[in-house]
Amino acid sequence: MVLLYLIVLIHYLLVFSPFLIFFIPVNVIKMYFKFYFLSLMLMPIHWALNKDKCFLSDIENKLDKKNKNQTFSRKHLKWFYNPIMILFGLDWNKEEDLNKIVYIHWGFNYILLWIYLFYIPKCKLI
Repeated sequence: MVLLYLIVLIHYLLVFSPFLIFFIPVNVIKMYFKFYFLSLMLMPIHWALNKDKCFLSDIENKLDKKNKNQTFSRKHLKWFYNPIMILFGLDWNKEEDLNKIVYIHWGFNYILLWIYLFYIPKCKLI
């Protein structure tokens, strides 16, 4: 059970870390930023290689007996995605619409990473 909560926590951190990174001092992140950046940039690619699912979702589904075969977004991010989907006229129950909002979120995450990389610490990360 602890492992399940740890995987969910890691998932949340990955999904929202491009926002949270703005609150961490540059000198703390400097050594690891290039690996963090590359990992987040490659994240959607691994979904395509794993039948449009995250490998952490697969592990979570194996450990969670109640909510099998659901994506992390469907299980844990309705509170975040559903109001945005309503605003854009998308349906929570359609997998295609949920995928659209997930990709929009990741696009926003990439913009945040770009802003952080080129405007916040500038040359301090290199």
